[in-house]
Parts: sequence; C-alpha cells; structure tokens
Amino acid sequence: MIDISALTEYDGDIAATMGVLRRQLSTKYDGSPIPRDLIEEIIESPYHDILLAIDDSDKIVGMVVVSIVMMTTRRNVYMEDLVVDEACRGKGIGGRMLEAVKDWGRKKGCQRLEFTSTSRENKENAVKFYESHGIMLRDTGQYRAEL
Repeated sequence: MIDISALTEYDGDIAATMGVLRRQLSTKYDGSPIPRDLIEEIIESPYHDILLAIDDSDKIVGMVVVSIVMMTTRRNVYMEDLVVDEACRGKGIGGRMLEAVKDWGRKKGCQRLEFTSTSRENKENAVKFYESHGIMLRDTGQYRAEL
C-alpha cells in the first residue's frame, strides 16, 4: 500500500531522501538534502505543496512538487520534480502520484495540469509514462532566462 500526502513539517531525514530522489531525476543535482528554507516556504504557502509517496514501511518512494499558477482566466496546477525511486518503478506508484496531483489541483480550483519534461538524460520512459496517462506533448514555445 502506498500513501500519498502533503509534507506538513520539515524533517532533515526527509530532506535528505528528497535530495537522493532529485538526483535520480537529474544528474545536474548533486543529491544533497533539499534546503530547509525551500521546504518550509513550500509548506507554508497555500499555493504549493510537496506530495510524498510513502510505502508500508514508512519509506519515501516518490515525490512531486505542485503549485498553483494564477492566470486572469483560470488557475492551473503546475507539476515539478515528479520522481519515483528507481528501485520502485514499474509498480504503479507514478500513476498514483499523477492522480494525486490532479486531485490536489481540482481541490484548489484548477482547470488544467501543466508541466515541462526534458528530453535529456534518456527520458523516453517518461514520455511513454505521460502518454499512457493521456497527457500529450504541446508545442508551447517555452522560454527561459536565468535571474
């Protein structure tokens, strides 16, 4: 059984596990614990949450950060850093997490789920995963600038 729920308070062990998971998502991240100030800011905000997937032995096996993006015509839920522990992939956890993200967005009054996924680092499995859940790639012309 997997429980998916929002992180409600900072814990150093959880921050360390999140760092390991983040490293599995991208080799650009060094695997160090997620900084306390970032976690606490997300927890305190009504517009953001960190959802954790926890197995029967209380081990964190996945995480995702969700945020509300406010627009003049609607609210969207934006998903970032969806990752399932490498040792636990292929067991339906990612699908359950994706449904938890959608439920979180609905409860917050969001009409659409949006996110970006990179094509780097052999992400073919991610593309297949999203497509299997009815999520299609859009040509968005997304831009980025470092601040």
